[in-house]
Amino acid sequence: MDPPILLLSIPLPARTTLKASLQLIDRTKNDPGSEKFHHFINQANKSMQKISTLVEDLLNVKRINEAQLPINRKCVRITELINNCCNHVSITTNHQLVITGDKDLEVFVDEVAIDRVIVNLVNNAVKYAPDSNDIEINIKAAGEIAEISVTDKGPGIPPEKLHRIFERYYQSEKSAFNSPGLGLGLFISAEIVRRHGGRIGVASELGKGSRFWFTLPLGEVVHA
Repeated sequence: MDPPILLLSIPLPARTTLKASLQLIDRTKNDPGSEKFHHFINQANKSMQKISTLVEDLLNVKRINEAQLPINRKCVRITELINNCCNHVSITTNHQLVITGDKDLEVFVDEVAIDRVIVNLVNNAVKYAPDSNDIEINIKAAGEIAEISVTDKGPGIPPEKLHRIFERYYQSEKSAFNSPGLGLGLFISAEIVRRHGGRIGVASELGKGSRFWFTLPLGEVVHA
């Protein structure tokens, strides 16, 4: 996918919102202390973050298609990784992350790649379960693998949608998740987990929430 095509693939609402915010900032630039100015700045930042995420998703799909998604492994403590990549949740939302299970467990992974998987699953829980104040992240060992799961108490996913949830571009269709985006996050997450030799899945019940899980090879257990 060439860069011009990649940029045109970004949903129009994201580009339009950013353009509008920048125009309004320009109009209020002579009064930088006003509430409107700061509101437009925040809106522009949010739109830019969405576009950055979409561009990164598209680039990752290109790398996946060309078998150029690198995996550089090292031992990483899962709890530390979660705390580092998900501290934005309690700051910017009303949700709280509750980490349970074996908090000393280490995995042998590409830290940047698994960071992306965890952030994607947590952000989805925040987005699609807005009334689920607590998001549980459970860590456990099973033989020579670690299982990490993200559970919310949101509306759940219809059974007929579950088998397609990790398909490429699925969210861009009419689906259980009517949210703007390209539907690439779960597809990329599944590919990252697969390239680590792990598995990924989801269990959900309407009205009771969803549990996304994935497995990774274990590293050494660190004792506190």
